[in-house]
Amino acid sequence: MGQLIACATAGGIVIGTDSRAEFFSPTGEQKFISVDRLIPLASHAVIASAGALEAQDLAKDFADFVKGENITDIDGLIEAAPPFFTGKVDEFFRKACEKLPLDPVINMYLLLAGFSRKSPDRPYRMFIIWDRVKPPKIESNEVTHIFTLPRRMGLEFKLNQLVAALAPLSEVVALAKTSMEKLASQDEYIGPPFKFLTITDQGVNEV
Repeated sequence: MGQLIACATAGGIVIGTDSRAEFFSPTGEQKFISVDRLIPLASHAVIASAGALEAQDLAKDFADFVKGENITDIDGLIEAAPPFFTGKVDEFFRKACEKLPLDPVINMYLLLAGFSRKSPDRPYRMFIIWDRVKPPKIESNEVTHIFTLPRRMGLEFKLNQLVAALAPLSEVVALAKTSMEKLASQDEYIGPPFKFLTITDQGVNEV
């Protein structure tokens, strides 16, 4: 599953992920590999994957698609994402039908985040996409300002306090980093290397 932490403040967005992904060998043996769950899409936008390992492949496919289509702003990315991933999920299940048993969902979660010059009153936008059993196979929703997956209610409460206090982005980064390390010490499915990015009006930066 891994861990995703995202928080939008008045000064920018912080996104953090771990890199540990679980998969099963043909013999059924559980193994872990390292993946890069954070992919820059443009100078002011990124996509982050969580959930099943297949979500990472879909995120890479989307990155290639938007590059080819020259979609660079977060508003355009949010508009393009649902139809793109609906088609990709349908394609995934058509291929998966050749294998049994077939799970009804991928358990895919994708987060689009970026800075929008078109919305000066709310320039920092986050958009979550996930798959579901019943049609439509893809659901999507805009995130207000905080999202964690798996959900970490205690962390979300602390992040919300920082947002309400108009804390600098550096404090949000510090809380996200210490929380990720603590969660990794308690959960074998969360592991390094940890990656954190900020998105501001100056662009995407690794921190």
